[in-house]
Amino acid sequence: MKLASEGAKVVVNDLDAAPAEQTVADIKKAGGTAVACVGSVTAADFADRFVKTAIDSFGGLDIIINNAGYTWDNVVQKMTDEQWYSILDVHLTAPFRILRAAQPVIRALAKQEKEAGKSVMRKVVNISSVAGLFGNAGQTNYSTAKAGIIGMTQTLAKEWG
Repeated sequence: MKLASEGAKVVVNDLDAAPAEQTVADIKKAGGTAVACVGSVTAADFADRFVKTAIDSFGGLDIIINNAGYTWDNVVQKMTDEQWYSILDVHLTAPFRILRAAQPVIRALAKQEKEAGKSVMRKVVNISSVAGLFGNAGQTNYSTAKAGIIGMTQTLAKEWG
């Protein structure tokens, strides 16, 4: 809502259509512009669909906020593979896939803008947690994923900066 109120055109994601469409409606009611891209960020086709939605709807991609997530806690000796992979998929693999899908688009747009003498400051916001820095009891999966997103963000700052 805040980004939309500042003029950003927003692609809203939720697992379920109803909350996504409600958010889109709320943004539009407040005078903003938004569309929905419904589905799980962990789906193999999601990243490409998400980026395509932004390009098809708005002609560009200037801000990416990777904030999907949840916790599924357990101590390490009781944590299942499903718990481990589910949390890594949503907190680490999904942002990786989205950023990978966005890179060719961002690069092409930046090249066009440079040739036109224009500069656009794009932003990536990857949500981490203090658990990624210091760990948290019962959250081996979550802490690992959040530490990974810190490393990913630092690496992309060097690669894309």
